[in-house]
Amino acid sequence: MLEDRIGAELGMLNNLIKRQMAIRASGSEMENVTGMQGMIIHYLIHEEAQGDRFQKDIETQFHIRRSTATGILQLMERHGLVRREPVEHDARLKRLKLTEKARAFHSVICLELEQMESLMRQNIDEQQLQVWFAVCEQIRANLEEYQSKSSEVTL
Repeated sequence: MLEDRIGAELGMLNNLIKRQMAIRASGSEMENVTGMQGMIIHYLIHEEAQGDRFQKDIETQFHIRRSTATGILQLMERHGLVRREPVEHDARLKRLKLTEKARAFHSVICLELEQMESLMRQNIDEQQLQVWFAVCEQIRANLEEYQSKSSEVTL
């Protein structure tokens, strides 16, 4: 019997979530919008009032590498979901601006996120959820601490 492994279980859950989101979007105009792209659209809309958002904000918010964020944002640009606009005070910086097409998808994205969240929470009581989130927080802290120490060694 295989030993329980956190990474394997999280990987399988991630695959199931992605597959479920793809099935739900299949055949709709949202078919080419991935779960991550939907979360980025959702994030950018909710953060608009706080000011401009940049690729670095996406990297930080979603704990993804620069190359991953670049690829996702380039694809979103090709699909007409986001534009990168130069900032007056620093030509190297490009603020992220959602297109009207992305904004039109937002209500559908919110509904899909709520439905997926509801599906995942079925038959799990509040105490179990609190433990789940506490464990996830500790796993994240462990990984971030290790990553931080690893970065210091390579500098």
